[in-house]
Amino acid sequence: MSKHDITYFTDVSLLTCVVQTGLRDEVLKAARDAGAATGAISHSARGIGVRERLGLLGVAVETQKDVINILISTEQTDLVFDSVFKAAGLDTPGRGFIYVTPLEKASTYLPESVRERIKKGG
Repeated sequence: MSKHDITYFTDVSLLTCVVQTGLRDEVLKAARDAGAATGAISHSARGIGVRERLGLLGVAVETQKDVINILISTEQTDLVFDSVFKAAGLDTPGRGFIYVTPLEKASTYLPESVRERIKKGG
């Protein structure tokens, strides 16, 4: 194959988790333990509503957040989603949120040996 051949992945989703600063490592570990084999991208972000309160509970919402993006195979989506949700404590008000975006296609460099193994089905 020439160096311009592209291998497309069409069975992937993007899991995005926005959590309180300091929970990044827990989220990444939970995703890895659940089988997310690809790397993750994380960065810090700042939201709007600096002094807003969350609902009737009166819980102050921290404005500084960590945003974690993880590419996962569509067959792993539910398992990784559930694991990350629990690890980040997203069942607690103000802790953050999580969502999954289906991707039409994705691509990265794959060594020739990996491409051959994929072609052979294993």
